[in-house]
Amino acid sequence: MDCRDGGCSTAAVLFGVSGIAVLAAAEVGGELHLLVETAERVGGCRGCGVVAVAHRRREHLLRDAPFGHRPVVLMWRKRVFRCAEAACPVTTFSEEHPLAAGRAALTARAITWATDALTCDDTTVSALARRLGAHTLWRAVRVEAAHRAARPGRLHGVVALGVDEHVWRPGRYGADRDVTVMVDLTRGADGRLRSRLLDVVPGRSGTASKTWLDTQTPQFRVGVKHAALDPKPLCSSRGG
Repeated sequence: MDCRDGGCSTAAVLFGVSGIAVLAAAEVGGELHLLVETAERVGGCRGCGVVAVAHRRREHLLRDAPFGHRPVVLMWRKRVFRCAEAACPVTTFSEEHPLAAGRAALTARAITWATDALTCDDTTVSALARRLGAHTLWRAVRVEAAHRAARPGRLHGVVALGVDEHVWRPGRYGADRDVTVMVDLTRGADGRLRSRLLDVVPGRSGTASKTWLDTQTPQFRVGVKHAALDPKPLCSSRGG
């Protein structure tokens, strides 16, 4: 499909990112390849604010969240602007969009998709990387996970807590081999288990879980009414 004259509105709706036009789409080797650009036409210089001049375009390749069973590759035709103010130290600069950071290999949506999957599904980083067709994933997911972990009220409403001891790394020895996983087993208003990953701490003993509980707020500890050890079968049963 090729619809470069103003982009394809139907494809843009399916793509679902505001301000992005889909110019062409094709299936290549089992992957969905999309050619995209932003709707922005004029940009202000980052240094002085003077309206910049269109200079050229450069292609930025990105991995996006999968479309069905197919990995998605984006070719973003980024606009490069030139500052028209002679006294400005900025010469040229690329446009920006929430779609992806400047030098990123993954879209923001792909990172969100992978982090959501790790939080709620029985999966691994390597499996998600294969779904994306990406070589590296953990670095980006780790940053997003840290942001989520720092959100105020993230642990609010946990009534049932699951504690699962787990061998994190193969091998017989090593201080970081075993971990304890904390899972939210509270049922929502619809009766379904949240199955939400709360934290992973080193060690697989009662001391590890007690230390974690001691670091939480009194409100959190009082709110937990039920606890389950090794609740993996419960977590896998998403409907209860």
